[in-house]
Amino acid sequence: MHNLVNIIQIFGATGEEPEGIAALGIDPIAILAQAATFLLLFWIIKKFALDKIVATLENRRKTIDDGVRLGRKMEAEQEKLTETIAKELHKAREEADKIVQESRSEAAAIVHDAEQDARAKAEEIVKDAQSKIHEDADKVRKQLEGEIRLLVAEATEVILEEKINAKKDESLIERAIAKVRSA
Repeated sequence: MHNLVNIIQIFGATGEEPEGIAALGIDPIAILAQAATFLLLFWIIKKFALDKIVATLENRRKTIDDGVRLGRKMEAEQEKLTETIAKELHKAREEADKIVQESRSEAAAIVHDAEQDARAKAEEIVKDAQSKIHEDADKVRKQLEGEIRLLVAEATEVILEEKINAKKDESLIERAIAKVRSA
């Protein structure tokens, strides 16, 4: 660029004193040459680079806008998901409470049934024990009656000093037992 200005200065040198703007030290031809070079450079940049730069910037703007939209959408989805999770947790808590309540009811029923079974078994054991006691009492009573008969028979022999027959023996014993029972 500087060479172009020198060439223009060589052809334009006439030996006269500069006038107008040239008197200030500003070369109008150099300014025009620089403006032409600037316009040519601007046109080349616009033709080959500016459109691509603008397209790239536009793509970046669209990507950023899409990212912002997606971020807002994700925030909305996150809020919905948070609400859904809260609802599901609430449902799960209610179901857990229901299960616990049912378990308690079932446990109470099982305990009640076990108590009923235990009572029934205890009553059965008591009945068996009472039956056994009655049987043992009857056995002891029969043994006692037999021993009383022998004692009465022996006592009667001692008192009467003679042996009585079995029939009379039996009748005396029965009377003695009847007196003992009634007393």
